[in-house]
Amino acid sequence: MMPNTVFVFGSINVDSSHHVAAIPQPGETVIASDVSTSPGGKGANQAIAAASAGAITRMIGAVGDDLDSTMVLEELAARGVDTDLIVTLRSTTTGRAIVCVDDSGENSIVVVSGANAHLNELIAETGLATISAGDILVLQNEVPAAANFAAARLAKSAGAIVIWNAAPSPMSAAELVHDLDLLIVNEHELKRVGAVLEVAHGDEGSSSELGELLTAVSRKLRTDAICTLGSEGLIFTIGAQHGSVPAPKAQPRDTTGAGDAFVGYLASQPALPWVDRLQLAAAAGAITVTQTGASTSIPQLEAVESMLATLTEKRLV
Repeated sequence: MMPNTVFVFGSINVDSSHHVAAIPQPGETVIASDVSTSPGGKGANQAIAAASAGAITRMIGAVGDDLDSTMVLEELAARGVDTDLIVTLRSTTTGRAIVCVDDSGENSIVVVSGANAHLNELIAETGLATISAGDILVLQNEVPAAANFAAARLAKSAGAIVIWNAAPSPMSAAELVHDLDLLIVNEHELKRVGAVLEVAHGDEGSSSELGELLTAVSRKLRTDAICTLGSEGLIFTIGAQHGSVPAPKAQPRDTTGAGDAFVGYLASQPALPWVDRLQLAAAAGAITVTQTGASTSIPQLEAVESMLATLTEKRLV
């Protein structure tokens, strides 16, 4: 029996990361102490995370016919991602992200979509031609919504599991993916999804209020759902289970890519019990924040398992 494959349909960028003392305010100029360039984009990061966790991983996306594309494709392949389904678009640039990271590890990101904006139903159909029952499709929101809808529909019709990371936050109900099995959001994204679904109720801030909102969103979209809360761990509604999982302690240097590490690791191990999948993904995210960069900070499985071995608690709360 062939192992399940993780298909990631989404964005591929080159990240230009700048370290600053504090994120600049409107009208303010700040000096960066250093700058680095590395592969990024939520899709590429999540594919690298899934491959790093040991999954057979195929990336479906688009790059431009420029020098940036060569660097990105080589790095994806070096990290174990199958790049055969990535198309190169003529007269188009590869996506780019400008990232500012402050001394506390928080970031501010501006994305130039480039080739990512040209993903469409045809690319989805071609890339997902071999997806089958039990495989996993991972989606994000850095590509056109219509392309996401097509990919989700094709995957569901084949019996695959669809995971949607609703990031960046959808701006309207027209951007919501409905053919899905699992929604993954952070606190900000959860509130935005709740608002466009008209199930939000005030400025939810406590864990219990967020849990109620997550449950309401889950019911409205008819899907399991997880909300990541950074150093506070995560809350979830999976089947009839509702609860939380604590995050391993970590000293943040750069939070870029932590959510993508979580998503990719979670997608990589569909056969594991949920408690193990959630803790594996949380540990991957915790390690990611201790390193700089996006895809370059995503850990290999051995490092994640080593962290998990030091934890005294293994439980759903």
